[in-house]
Amino acid sequence: MGLFDAEIALVTGGASGIGEATARLLAAEGAQVVIADVNEDLGQQVADDLGARFARLDVSSGSQYREVVDSEAFTIGVLNAGIGLRYDNLDDVTDEAIMRALSINTFGVMAGTRELARSMAPRGGGRISVTASMAGLVSHPHSPVYGATKWGAVGWVLSIAPSLQARGISINAICPGIVDTPILGPGGGDMMRGMGMAVLTADEVAAAHIGALTSGNTGVAFTVQAIRGVNVHVFAEVEGYQSGGSAPGTRD
Repeated sequence: MGLFDAEIALVTGGASGIGEATARLLAAEGAQVVIADVNEDLGQQVADDLGARFARLDVSSGSQYREVVDSEAFTIGVLNAGIGLRYDNLDDVTDEAIMRALSINTFGVMAGTRELARSMAPRGGGRISVTASMAGLVSHPHSPVYGATKWGAVGWVLSIAPSLQARGISINAICPGIVDTPILGPGGGDMMRGMGMAVLTADEVAAAHIGALTSGNTGVAFTVQAIRGVNVHVFAEVEGYQSGGSAPGTRD
């Protein structure tokens, strides 16, 4: 018996890195997995290896998201697709580059949540886990555009969680530190290790996704660090703010 027997899981950005590692863990625990990615060759290879299905998906397209979500009765969604954006001079950063990062890292999470919730709620609910970043919890001067898009993803998870909970759907954010994935570029992981930095593997972050999906929590940001492991991030209260705070929620 697996943790996800009879479950159907969508994994965006599932062709490589954290998405691929998470898809493999889900499949190993009995889930039927749909690998969604813009990279058709790699995505199909991963799907074939897992006995899964591949669906081409540009997460910046709400209509494509709806088409993919409508194709299966998903009970699990891992919204993982993302891109980086580094630059040497802010003056050289184009509108197109900023909008692409926002459309994938932030809007992609919003659209994915919307479409999955629309599909899951009438069937009794489901579970969503979002790949955010430690860069979405602290200042990230080395890549501020990327950091801002991940702040948006974390803010979305915390803000949408109460209304989703009322519909039987949980949503949490996974916020890893530096992860050795293609987003770092060729040799990026080894370069970071050479600089004395603690680097996570994709498998470690995938395990955090599995933990979030089975935790019973909702509206929680889980940090994942190579030395400190997985922890719940506690947000400071803002005195006088009318939301009543942003403490982690749990499902009954």
